[in-house]
Order: sequence, then structure tokens, then C-alpha cells
Amino acid sequence: MNARAGMMTEECANVPTENHAVEDHVLQALHQLLDSPVFIKAPRMCQLLSFLVGMKLSGKESEITEYAIGMAVFRRDGRVYDTILDPVVRVQIGRLRERLAAYYALPDAPPGVRVAIPLGSYVPTISQTGAVPPRLQRRQLELAPLRNLTGEQYSNSFVSGVDEELGSRLFHAMGTLIQLRDPEPPLAPAPGYADTRAAHRLEGSIRVEKNHVRASMRLLDTGAGNVLWLSQFDCRGELGMHLQEELAGAICDKLQRYLANH
Repeated sequence: MNARAGMMTEECANVPTENHAVEDHVLQALHQLLDSPVFIKAPRMCQLLSFLVGMKLSGKESEITEYAIGMAVFRRDGRVYDTILDPVVRVQIGRLRERLAAYYALPDAPPGVRVAIPLGSYVPTISQTGAVPPRLQRRQLELAPLRNLTGEQYSNSFVSGVDEELGSRLFHAMGTLIQLRDPEPPLAPAPGYADTRAAHRLEGSIRVEKNHVRASMRLLDTGAGNVLWLSQFDCRGELGMHLQEELAGAICDKLQRYLANH
């Protein structure tokens, strides 16, 4: 048994015996996940996922809190640990969502079990449909530059950082399906010419008011010109890298879930 498998087994040791058949199936799938190229070189991500799934399978969902994760996984000092001041759990959960989405987008991802961390929650969901997990559609996506609606110089660098972080996360999740990035929507092809535009275009804008940031994102069908998906994201905190990562992670996660199911 390798280190990741052993870690998962240790986290899940207290699973009720009457559920062993189902839980063994889940553990086998999780062992495969931890040994995949997406996770094998990320031991902290493996530990985080093992802790969350172990608590879930042991019936301890109510004990999965940001504070508990910070203490158990990231070894924070309980005498000084403040989840408001220390965003490590929020940031790493966002990265875990990104890795899970990337794993299930792999062509050889095994069917049957799918683990997800819903937005706004730290409690994992585990589905066992027996079907092949939905994949991201194999259609190219063009990412347009984010627009800064605040109109103030101090927010330009923050918006640029979110733009770069979002592009990086989408590229790691979708690879060459991502196209970067024309400032204006491309023109429709003239009659008789092939349509070389990406099938989808992601556009967005950001407003910054003190420590409150709101991003408005929409996904367009470039052929028909229809809006396929529209969502807003709100984050609060000091303008900096951790807030850029949190915002980009939330956008990437929700967009991938839409694409995986449509």
C-alpha cells in the first residue's frame, strides 16, 4: 500500500461496518484519484481530500468546518489561529476543487464515483451513478479580458491579477481548449468562409468598492450570440493575491460544473 492509500485508509478507519461494501468501492476510487497525475505530486491536496472524505464517510459532516480543517490539515496553532485573518483553508479548498475538476476531465478518469466540494461548503459530495462522469465539452473556449468597471487606477492591478489567475486555472483545467484573448468579440465569418471562432466566449467585469469585490461573468455561444450562463461572484477582504485566487477559483469551479453538465 502506498503512502496516499495508507493516508486515505487511516482517515476512513471509523466508517460504520454496515456500509463497508459501498465504502470499499468509494475508497478504491479515491485511491485511484490520489495516484493520478493530477494529485500524485500534491501531498497536501491528498491530505486535505483524505481528511474531508474520511470525515464524510465516518458520519462527521457537522464537524467539517474551516477551523477544523485548518487545525487538522494545515497544523495551525489553536492559540492564535483566526480563520478571518488566515485564508489558507479557503484558498486551498479552491485549488482542490480545481484539481478535482481537472481529474474528472481526464479521458481515462474511471467511472462510478465522483467527489466534489460544492461552493460555499467544505463538506464533500460523493455520487455513485455507475455512469461515466460528465466531461467538459470538447469545444474551444475564448477568454476575453476582464473589464474594470471601477475606473480607478488602484483597482487595475487587482483586476489584471484576477484575469491572469483565471486564465491559468482554466488552462490547467481545459488545456488547449482555451484561447486567449481578444479585447473585442470576433466578427462573424463572411458567407462562404469557415467559422474559426471558438464555440464559447467567456466575458466578465469586476467592480471594486473598498474591501468588496463583485465579478459578473457570462458565457456566450459565439455562433448564435446567445447567453448560455450568467453568474455573479462576491468576495470580501483585503485586495491581494489570496482574494484574486479565491475569486478566480470560484469562477473556474462554477463554469466547469456548468460545462460538465451541458
